[in-house]
Amino acid sequence: MSRIVFQNSYLMVVPSFVKTESHKHPMMHIFLGRKECRITINGQEYLGRAIIVDSNVKHIVREESGCDIIMLIDPTCDLAEQMKKSYLAKGVSAKTLKSEIDLPENLSELSEQELIELSENLFEGFGLALEPTKQRDERIEQVINKLISGEWIGLKIKEIADKVFLSESRLTHLFKEEAGVALKSYILIRKMEHAYKHVNSGGKITQAAHESGFASSAHLAYTCKTFTGISIRDVLKK
Repeated sequence: MSRIVFQNSYLMVVPSFVKTESHKHPMMHIFLGRKECRITINGQEYLGRAIIVDSNVKHIVREESGCDIIMLIDPTCDLAEQMKKSYLAKGVSAKTLKSEIDLPENLSELSEQELIELSENLFEGFGLALEPTKQRDERIEQVINKLISGEWIGLKIKEIADKVFLSESRLTHLFKEEAGVALKSYILIRKMEHAYKHVNSGGKITQAAHESGFASSAHLAYTCKTFTGISIRDVLKK
């Protein structure tokens, strides 16, 4: 079973799966390997111990990829903005990074706290700070925090807009302007996160779909495959 550590600004995945189909989604990536990762990005092959990929860029993880850790970065967070400024100049969708950190052999056996400490060391090694350095509109901050907590995960965009006393069109425009990603896409990211948490803790996929605001388990399965290139069962299989 893949190990998934959920933090507010990122997910750390120690994958049990070995390949994905071509896909793209709003999350940013850092692929990391003990030796070298081999990832196909927009039809071009990248090779390196660490590879960063921007949001909404088509990529494929192949069976021989050598990828031991996948970091998925919330596109609304300050960390994502630092990554863009430091490594992804305008028009650059992916880049190979130098990594001096040796990944342990027993990644799947590490505790959640040990994986969190490892991820923090990785970000520090790339010159990235986890602490926020910018101030956003307080209404957008409230929407993000309520979606992360799960409190508003099942609400429609109109209902979320009412909660922060904005029109639906104004909220969607302001969210994209402040967070850098479409609100609809961001809600799907958080819905999938809540579904993964539920299944990862032993719950059934049907119940996970319901608890996470999906219309059905089929809707969850379709969304997962579209966003990640792999089924939710393959992500979590032993």
